[in-house]
Amino acid sequence: MELKLKDKMTSLEKGIYLLGLFSEEPYERSVTDLVRLTGFNRTTVYRTLTSLEEAGMLIRDDASKVYKMGPMTYHLGNIYLHHANYKESIESILKKISDESQESVGIAHRQGNKIISIYAIENNHHLKVNDKAGTFYPINKGCYGKCLMAYQNEDMVKSSLEEATFEKTTSETLVTKEEILFEYERIREQGFVVSIDEVASYICGVGVPLRSPDGKVDNVVAISFLRQERQEDYEQKIERLKDILLKYKEEIEKYLI
Repeated sequence: MELKLKDKMTSLEKGIYLLGLFSEEPYERSVTDLVRLTGFNRTTVYRTLTSLEEAGMLIRDDASKVYKMGPMTYHLGNIYLHHANYKESIESILKKISDESQESVGIAHRQGNKIISIYAIENNHHLKVNDKAGTFYPINKGCYGKCLMAYQNEDMVKSSLEEATFEKTTSETLVTKEEILFEYERIREQGFVVSIDEVASYICGVGVPLRSPDGKVDNVVAISFLRQERQEDYEQKIERLKDILLKYKEEIEKYLI
């Protein structure tokens, strides 16, 4: 695109143009990179990036000063997935997991410190425990947030925990930085995540991390269920459900990008 044409672009067109540059490798850009690539002046680039960041379309890494795709792009992308071929393949696998476990199952994605549900398959139980795709989840409770944050950069994780405040919704909810970091470490050591009564009483879950081709853990698949009174019943159930997830883990990972 010629510079003369760029000068005639509206603010919206410039924003769309800048956003499109993040769909190409290395998928992250600094202000200097974007000035060089677009020919826009630095003030225009910075003002446009600020607007995109405020809208959640981009996030800025305070340490490296680079911008990356934000949670809202993944939120919108989830809508697009409804029309993508591989969405049907992933949902087919999740349906098999749900049928085999007779419980609700879903996949969540991490972008920055935001955790977003991107797939959700409900069981036929009268009382539902899963939220719909597109829902945001906390990083201190439940399988999604705990598992995905457990595998991230230590500095980013500590910064996210320091900036956040957590409400103790049940007696099992983790709210202090120390207990949350300890839980993250336990998740990495055992290779799976468990949530018992953290989100609400009698709601449990188990999940396993999903690795992308580059080895990163930005997705997790998890099963949620309503536990019974007897502890041995739901502990045995967690083990059984974990084995089901591990059985389909590699099959799901084939479709991750």
